Amino acid sequence: MFASISRFRRQVAVLTALALMASMLAAAPAVADEHPEADFTATYTACVDIPPSGFEDVPENHANAGDIDCIAYYGITKGTSATTYSPLMSVTREHMALFLIRLANRVGIEVTSTPDDPGFTDTGDLSEGSQTAIAQLADLDITKGTSATTYSPGDSVTRGQMALFIHRLMGKMTAGAGGSSTDDVADSEMEVKSPFTDLGSATKTAYDAITALWELGVVSGISDTAYAPSALITRAAMAEFMVGVMNHSNLRPAGLSIQANPTSGFGPLSPEVVVSYRNDSFAPVEGVAVQIFSLDQNQEFDEDGGCPNGVDCAWSENSEPTDTDGNILPAVAAIADGESATYYAWMGDADADDNEFDSDTANAVSVTIASSTDADLIAVSSDANKQAAGALTADAAADGLLINSDDDSSVTITAQLQSDEDDPVNLDNDNQSDVAKSGVEITVGVTRSGPGGTIFANASYAKVTTDDSGSITFTVEGPGGDDENDNDTRDDLITFTIDDGDDTTTDIFRTARIRWQDDERVPNNATVDSGPAYQVIDDGAVGFRVTVRLYDQYGDPIGTDETADITVAGGTPVERPISSRGVATYSANMTTTAGTNVTVAVEITGVATTIDNDDVMAVSHAVDDGPAVPDGDISAVYAEDNRFRIEGTLYTYDSDDTFLIGNKVVDMAAFEKELSDDDTVDILVYDDDGSSVFALTSGG
Repeated sequence: MFASISRFRRQVAVLTALALMASMLAAAPAVADEHPEADFTATYTACVDIPPSGFEDVPENHANAGDIDCIAYYGITKGTSATTYSPLMSVTREHMALFLIRLANRVGIEVTSTPDDPGFTDTGDLSEGSQTAIAQLADLDITKGTSATTYSPGDSVTRGQMALFIHRLMGKMTAGAGGSSTDDVADSEMEVKSPFTDLGSATKTAYDAITALWELGVVSGISDTAYAPSALITRAAMAEFMVGVMNHSNLRPAGLSIQANPTSGFGPLSPEVVVSYRNDSFAPVEGVAVQIFSLDQNQEFDEDGGCPNGVDCAWSENSEPTDTDGNILPAVAAIADGESATYYAWMGDADADDNEFDSDTANAVSVTIASSTDADLIAVSSDANKQAAGALTADAAADGLLINSDDDSSVTITAQLQSDEDDPVNLDNDNQSDVAKSGVEITVGVTRSGPGGTIFANASYAKVTTDDSGSITFTVEGPGGDDENDNDTRDDLITFTIDDGDDTTTDIFRTARIRWQDDERVPNNATVDSGPAYQVIDDGAVGFRVTVRLYDQYGDPIGTDETADITVAGGTPVERPISSRGVATYSANMTTTAGTNVTVAVEITGVATTIDNDDVMAVSHAVDDGPAVPDGDISAVYAEDNRFRIEGTLYTYDSDDTFLIGNKVVDMAAFEKELSDDDTVDILVYDDDGSSVFALTSGG
């Protein structure tokens, strides 16, 4: 494939310099905070379900592995050997001509097999294939050579030059389904731009080509803001650029394929689907009958692999045919919020007596479109002390979260996207779930008040974009209190708003309120911890170690002068001192029976806040190898211990056991997922140190 060893060495020699340039440019900070969006990217890909190329120097995790696999599949590259691709090697003008002509033939550009002699005097020593490819490029006006009589086939191609070649080639191509052309970019009324800040030295033609190709999603930079037009293009980047062109064409793999756009997203989706058929030469075939059907997430094939009732899966010669481009664009139903559907396409079996679909044997292709439930609320939390007085989400100023305004105080608030299909307004329930949606802009507003009234108010103080977890953080600095002024008392109201872009609907909105004070510390509230939620009876008794923790109004431990009266199961209160760390403890044994709920109550003199009682269930282990238990109502699940309770009896399970849900055997993870205190279970066999059999008879 290479003209000479010396040329090979010259290509390899550029790698170190190119890598150094890339690392330096990648480390440079971005000039702008916001980058433009590429507005003309391809909807579908030419590289759907492409097999691996087998090049040993292109591992699966290589950034361009898929691109290299794809151009190898379509015969655009044969590699630098049977087993290597050399992704970091630069590209000579000779090899660039071969690549681009093979690409042109694949994407439907008419290439003459007998081009005129372009008059280059420096290509005579090249192979006949290389000379023809160069002449064909010249015939297509993709290259004019380095002069009127020279092509310079041994010179390496820069990234700027490659953009020019690719841009000219795309100008000869007709866009396929879901694709766009360079004319679409040129004719657009939108402002065409790119994120690259290093194109100042490029010619106007190169600048326009790079920018247009970026808008089409064909080219990328060596960093977020650098294209490096003067750097030599690597074979890996060349593969990426060529695949970008192929995606805008009508090129598809041989045989039947199916794609959807989008395949996933948040909230209701309005997807499009394309089904394509190509012959072994990748040419489109018109008039091929294809049966297309879908199953939603609640439908599945029957035990024989057939379609469920009401779904038409049968193929016939009257099934929908491919068009002149070898494609079918079927009508597709919208996907509701949180729902999914899988679309199948198949061509039947010419030798079959009937062409009913069988998922076990049918040569079908499929694509799944899944909607994730979109956010309809924002939840807020903070890194402040959990025991501080008040509530972060309180609406009234007097009820905000109380924070000690010392010199170093600050509070970081996390705003998390969440959904609650049942009740997005009432946040005081346990039905919310996080929505991991990145890129959502949340407007943060700040209203700051002091003893004299409003100090500061800005409804658009900051705009922050959610990360991959669907959250943002915002830090509120305290006033930095001291004894000589009143600046240590302040009220901060923080608002988080998502503009849905619709004036007729309500934006997603949430508030957080922080009250800064430096009042004298006083006892405010306490917690009670009696250990595990259950205690196994030993010799007729259970043991307790009760820990009481006392906090001040800022959520910090406080004690020394206080005592705690601890009462177990309605007995006589026992007085215990509270230490300077705010802790009092009490240990005791108590005679009880299985199924008894033992209540631990605490009173602390001078603390008006109600202290929640703590309950402990006294239980006994189930009898090993005991009788079967039909229809046992589960009272509680202790999944962290692999245990559940039926009344006062404790059962243990592990991965050696057998689990059934309905009539289906499942693994322990699936069993635990369904297990809840609303379930009924049949304990068919119970062997604590062997293999038990549990059957859930009603799902949670």
